[in-house]
Amino acid sequence: MVVIRRISALLVLAWLVTTGRGDNTPGITLVPRGPGEITVKENRYTKLKEKATIDQQLGAQVSPDINFLDHEGKPVRLGDISKGKPILLVPAYYRCRMQCNMVLMGVFDAMKKVKFKPGEDFEIVVFSFDREEGPQDAARKRGELMETTGRPVKKGSFLDGKFDHRTVANWHFLVGGEDAINKVCDTIGYRFIRDSETGDILHGMCICFLTPELKVSHYRMGMNYPPFDVQKDLQMASENGIGTLVDKLAFVCMKYDPHSGQYSWAVIRLVQAGAVVTIIALAFIIFGNMLLGRKADPARVAPATGS
Repeated sequence: MVVIRRISALLVLAWLVTTGRGDNTPGITLVPRGPGEITVKENRYTKLKEKATIDQQLGAQVSPDINFLDHEGKPVRLGDISKGKPILLVPAYYRCRMQCNMVLMGVFDAMKKVKFKPGEDFEIVVFSFDREEGPQDAARKRGELMETTGRPVKKGSFLDGKFDHRTVANWHFLVGGEDAINKVCDTIGYRFIRDSETGDILHGMCICFLTPELKVSHYRMGMNYPPFDVQKDLQMASENGIGTLVDKLAFVCMKYDPHSGQYSWAVIRLVQAGAVVTIIALAFIIFGNMLLGRKADPARVAPATGS
């Protein structure tokens, strides 16, 4: 009976997780605040999300003559950045407050354990796919990351050469016009879409490795990049190698809506699914431990009765 009560309590908890809350407190809420709000939000984001895809274009040639502006407003071509070195290309727009930051920090974390040095052995190019952003946005994002991750060590100090990976000082932060953005994104198969209601850009998350000749060598999806894999991809790109397709992750940048106090329905379902799986797993663990405990109990011997 104890086991049944515990499992019943866990099932009730799972039901509460999936039904959600109906109050007006901020956070993830599942009960609509207006008639049909959830349905409208789900349908709209589902349609938008279908257009924000990453179609891996292995071996595609990125034009070296595409013009961008760096964080100081100076014109720069991708071909001038490469200079015979591979490029780690990072699509991210600078006003994004969610996944783009995670992608950038994922790259930074990977660089701390990669033996190759940005600016010497390869180049890291972050380019904004928001046509409305300018050099000031690139400079602001670069400054924020410099404050977060650390500034470069002074030349000649005892730390010189030991913490070169722990800064974004040698990264390139670029912005461009619509034509330049479309050329790069079309070549690497990076599709994004602007939400007309919020102005936000929905997009996938990946990094792309280019050979010294600016051919697409490999992709890494998501926001976490194991250093060993990144180092291997850089080595392959430096040798003009072309990798294989990697698994696509259905991660799309969707902004929290402060007006409705809700995230997109897909995110809510993902959180719910994880909670339910955890609760069911706990139920099995409790039930299994109880069964094993019973089997392990020694047989009770009836007490002898007096004659």
